[in-house]
Amino acid sequence: MSSPARPSKPQRRSSTSLEVVRESVHAPELEEALRQSQAEAQREAILWQRWVRYLGVLLALLIALLFGAAGRDAALLPTLVACSAYVGIVLWASRRVQRSDRGVLHPMLPMALVTADIGVMSAFFYFASGGQVHHRMLLIGLLGVLLSVFYFGRGLGLYAAALTVAAYLAMQLVMPPFVDTARGPAGRTALTAITFALVSAVVIQVFGSFRARMNELRLFCRLVEDGELTAKLATRPAGHPDDLTLLAHSFEAMRDRFAEQIGTDPLTGCLNRRALENRLRADWRLAKRRASQVAVVAIDLDHFKEVNDSRGHPMGDLVLQQLAGIMKATARDTDTVARLGGDEFIVVLPDTGWEGAVTFAERLRQRVADFGFGTDGAAVGATVSIGVALARGTDPISPEVLLHEADRSLYKAKTGGRNRVYS
Repeated sequence: MSSPARPSKPQRRSSTSLEVVRESVHAPELEEALRQSQAEAQREAILWQRWVRYLGVLLALLIALLFGAAGRDAALLPTLVACSAYVGIVLWASRRVQRSDRGVLHPMLPMALVTADIGVMSAFFYFASGGQVHHRMLLIGLLGVLLSVFYFGRGLGLYAAALTVAAYLAMQLVMPPFVDTARGPAGRTALTAITFALVSAVVIQVFGSFRARMNELRLFCRLVEDGELTAKLATRPAGHPDDLTLLAHSFEAMRDRFAEQIGTDPLTGCLNRRALENRLRADWRLAKRRASQVAVVAIDLDHFKEVNDSRGHPMGDLVLQQLAGIMKATARDTDTVARLGGDEFIVVLPDTGWEGAVTFAERLRQRVADFGFGTDGAAVGATVSIGVALARGTDPISPEVLLHEADRSLYKAKTGGRNRVYS
């Protein structure tokens, strides 16, 4: 038979951000848990920020009344009304968060708070200051944009920036002045608004990207915590890597070291049973999404007990190490070689049909039969029995059933005379 064609390695997507490679890992239940924890963090942010809002509105009120422009007496009533309405909205949002069940926050809740923030800020500047200093509200608005993006994402940040610009332009160009002072020219107002929009766009892009990458890093950590050691963080070298990129590299290096310690069989360097199960589930999910195939090859060393009994366990360990080396050399980079225990091994062949799986198994059987195990001065001949099982992504079975089918084929190969492939 001809050798099966090796599928090309999947290309990484060209992105400078960190992202969990979902070609090999897809965990919707963990993503849901991540959304839940993120919603809880947003709840906590709303609750602690309420005290900042209360203090901020109090300080702004004092500044407006003590240092405002002429006409502040007339501004007292509308300023107090705006202040009272703002405190009422913050109080309502806080009560809503405290009484609501756990879950993702309704998007209107943080939007209502941002609207109230910008509304009360605009009211203070409109009622207590002249048009020539209205541009200062954009500085405070930029802080609101930053916090909105950092805690709630790009969407709310864009909304905060657009609403701030709209309020500023309305006060400068549309609404009649409450404080009778001269306004700046329309061209300067437009330039100020454009400058704020550009700065806000940079802030939204930088902090929005940071937040998205942080979420991916959190998902990666949750996957590793759950034992999914096949999760990968794909990174493309950035011209100016930030601390989050360096942190991600540290986490991935730690994961690799962790996988070496608990996901690898110490004798042969193959994956152990738990790591095999994780990898097989990942390959199986990928096959279901692509409607492709996954083959499982079960391998057992024939009469291995006789090697241990006649040559000793050190020789038996050497034979297992050499057998693992043959399997790794025969397998592709995309395949998985694992040791279940004793002299039983499993090779997972993703994107492989019957012909390719049987060809691989026969090539492996022949290489083992031709190999002189042990040392040069005390070579040991050995053979393997191999069972092959295959499933399509559309088949209604589980990875556990696929492993069981490969074990059944292995049993038939052994009872059929050993040193053979059964599929």
